[in-house]
Order: sequence, then structure tokens, then C-alpha cells
Amino acid sequence: MTRCVHTNSPRLISRLLGAFLLVTSFTITHSMDAHAQTSRPVISMMIDGKGVLSDVQPLHQNGRILVPIRLLAEHSGADVSYDPDTRQVTLRDGAHQVAVFPESRVGYVNGSRKKLDTAPVVRNRRTLVPIRFVSESLGYEVTWDQRAKVAKIWTKPVAENERKRLERGNPYFVQAGDTLETIAKRHGTSVSAIQGNNADDAGYLLTGQLLFLPGNAKKAVNPLSAAVDHSVLLSERYVFPFDSKSEYQPFGDSFGFGREWTESNSGTVRSHEGIDIMAPQGTPVYSVGDGVINRIGWNTYGGWRVNITDENGKYRMYYAHLTAYPPDLKVGSTVRPGQLIGFVGTTGYGPPGTDGMFPSHLHFGLYRTADDRAINPYYYLQYWENNKVD
Repeated sequence: MTRCVHTNSPRLISRLLGAFLLVTSFTITHSMDAHAQTSRPVISMMIDGKGVLSDVQPLHQNGRILVPIRLLAEHSGADVSYDPDTRQVTLRDGAHQVAVFPESRVGYVNGSRKKLDTAPVVRNRRTLVPIRFVSESLGYEVTWDQRAKVAKIWTKPVAENERKRLERGNPYFVQAGDTLETIAKRHGTSVSAIQGNNADDAGYLLTGQLLFLPGNAKKAVNPLSAAVDHSVLLSERYVFPFDSKSEYQPFGDSFGFGREWTESNSGTVRSHEGIDIMAPQGTPVYSVGDGVINRIGWNTYGGWRVNITDENGKYRMYYAHLTAYPPDLKVGSTVRPGQLIGFVGTTGYGPPGTDGMFPSHLHFGLYRTADDRAINPYYYLQYWENNKVD
């Protein structure tokens, strides 16, 4: 099955160069110590579907969250300026203009005086302002992910997701010599019905490919469950690690491939214990299932990574090469399917902070807890790919 590139949200995140910071006026319930300084990189804001790193973390004040203005301007095409005499920070976006002042709850929207819930502040020579006030004044959409403690800003309307809702209960494992015609005939259905129940219309078959048979088909003669050793993972409880709006490349089976880089630089070739999914820097990464974090932080090979033990204790999921994490994640934290746990990056292959040794991607590994044996997650990922967070 040839898989297409997902480009629902093609807006790419540019480099973060800010001189000023803006802030969200958001009602929240967790305290400021949740954002205490940590050695791990943390992202608390997403713009147009990508995590945005900032040199100053968002500040919680009077039940509001303050985040960067320059970043918002750069990603929305707006202009930002600062008047040192009046200390006025002005954001202009087309016909709209928003002006705020540090330590003042008075602001202006298109020249009209407005009252802010909390005043902008200056931290580390950066001006932080309430983002809900500014973004909604400019017509942006702002939401708050309570579980991840991340503000999500969309500077443009989010297109409705029109992806197919597939019937996933009867997956067929393509065999050598199979054609759509023979598969349809064997299972009492039609070629068009099979094509209509697969994300890429199943126009081209490969041995070992996964097809989802439609609801009117007979039980698969060669079911996926017979081709994998851990059919318990073929469940609706599990989701794909990227959401339905994310952009990523079609992924292949890279499990067991040789990797030349080693910590000792001895030239020894090691086995690749996972699947790489290429995606832009900052793409959000979600937990595929319920579980508890058993490791988080730097790993020489995986860079910033998260290890999560599945709720049944039998499996461990490994998410590597992250650029940052959402706040509050720590060893012992309980996570749920579809919970935001990190952002795609290029970290790893060296001491803490090593970055850019390879293109941005998510490395996903799957291990059996009992003996730490690596399991090929390729077919499970194919199955979960049709169950994404919206």
C-alpha cells in the first residue's frame, strides 16, 4: 500500500529569533512551580500545529499564562514594534493593531481603550503579555491543553479533517501473488469496497502490506493477528503517535537495519531497534496508549526521549530524538492514549545537547518488559495509523 504524505497543516515553524515575548490570557488551575526551571527543554506553546521553543518560559500570573509575542508575530506575518520612550509594544496584523504596556492593565485594540485581566511584565529583558487578549484581538484561535499544560494558537482557520473513518476490525495481511481482485473474490466483497476502506485507496499491493477489509467482507483468510506475536496491541485502545493534522512522510520497515554510529565510535554496526517516521521539527508526539513514564531525559543514542511502560506492564514504548517536552512530565507520571508527551526533533548521537546529526524524525521503539527484547513495531504502527488524535 503506497502511503501519501500527510499535509493537512503544511505551515512550517521558522527559527525562533525573538526580542519580545507575548502572553496568553488563559484561565488555568495549576501553579507556577509547575514551570520551574529544569535541565530538560520544555515547550509550553504551539503555533499552527508545531511546538515553539522560547528562551523564556511562559509565566503564570493571576490565573493567566503569559507567552512570547515576537514568536506569534513571526509565525503569523504580523509586525511587532517597541517604543522605548513610552514602553509601548505594538502588534500589527493587516487591519488590526494591538498595543500593550508593561506593568499596565490598559491596552488598545485598533485605537479603542481596553482593560486587560493581567498586566504585561518584563522577564530577562523580554516583554511578556496576555496572549488570549492579543491573539483574540487579532482573530486567532487559542485553546489550552489542560493535561499537557500547553497553549495552542492557530493564526489561520483550521481546515476540517476529511480523512476516512475506516473499519479496522478485519485487517488482511497481503501475501505474495495477491491482487485486489483475488482478495475481493475470496472474501465476498468488491475491489471498490476494499479501496474505499483504505486510506490510500489500495491502488498498489506489496507483499506484507496491511489492508482493512470492509464490513461486508468475510473474516480475513490471512489476518494480521496471525502474522504478529502480540495481537493484544491490535486494539482500539492504542493511537498513532502523530495527530490527524500532522505532516509526516510515509514510513517503511527500518527495524533491524544497521546503524554505524556508536557511543564508542568503534565503527561497530548495531541493529536499529525501532521505526523512524520523518516529520518536521516541532511536530507534536502523543502517547500511543495508557502507561506510566519509567524514564525521561537524555540518552546518548536517543537524545531527549521518553520511556513509557504500558498499563498492563508487558510492554515499553520508546519515543526518541525529541526537541522538547510539555511541562510536568516526570518519572512516575501516568499518561493516557493521545496525551501530548513531546515534540519531534534531531537530538541524540552524543552528549547532552547534541543536535542536528540527522534529519528531524520520531524514533518509535517497542520492547517486551519481561526480557527487554525489542519488538518490530512496524505493523502495529500501520494499524494504529488509522486511529489518530483529532
